[in-house]
Amino acid sequence: MTTAAAGRMLAAWCLLCASLLPASRARCVEPPSQAPDLPQQPAAAATAQPPVEGFIEQLWSRGDSAFKAGDLEEALRLFDAALSGDTSRARSWNYLGGVHFALGDLMRALQHFRRAFELDPRDVRACNNLGTVLERLGEYRQAEETYQSAVLIDPAYPLTQRNLGLLYSRRLGNPEAARRAWLRYLELAPTGPYAAEVRRELDALPGASPQPTSPAPPSQ
Repeated sequence: MTTAAAGRMLAAWCLLCASLLPASRARCVEPPSQAPDLPQQPAAAATAQPPVEGFIEQLWSRGDSAFKAGDLEEALRLFDAALSGDTSRARSWNYLGGVHFALGDLMRALQHFRRAFELDPRDVRACNNLGTVLERLGEYRQAEETYQSAVLIDPAYPLTQRNLGLLYSRRLGNPEAARRAWLRYLELAPTGPYAAEVRRELDALPGASPQPTSPAPPSQ
């Protein structure tokens, strides 16, 4: 994989995410917001699934593995095959949007995230992803509205609060709104994957006081 391709993958996989795949903590240079948050792979079913259902979930699983391994072309092929098997599944559209985002094809990522959200308007991840790609395209007010929609869908989803903070701080010049969003993130995820970053951003705001560092949860 080339250096450019690796960089694009990190931009899309900075965390892939609070759910999707296991959280990665790689820090991108000036990321506009959280990278696409793809859905978690479902646990293996205890009973036999219908052939089409089982086949599509196998494609999701294999595509997930290819994405994590950095093989974006193979992930694209597998997720596209899953979509061809059933175009009504928001998960396939969301996965494909994440791969196109990683490949730098923002317009196709936008189309896929938008379709995922149309199919499942209660999917906070698809909504958050749509805000992410709108922000990357420079549509900051649309991104703000989309992130706010994600907050309405799930007020307890921390990733959108992190993204809103970055949008307000770096794009819209509203440090007080950024402060509110980041404090909300820390309420929801005080030891989350972006907690340290959010504390640094808060400390850098005008008139900020240092944020306390929460201890890591005990290991089991």
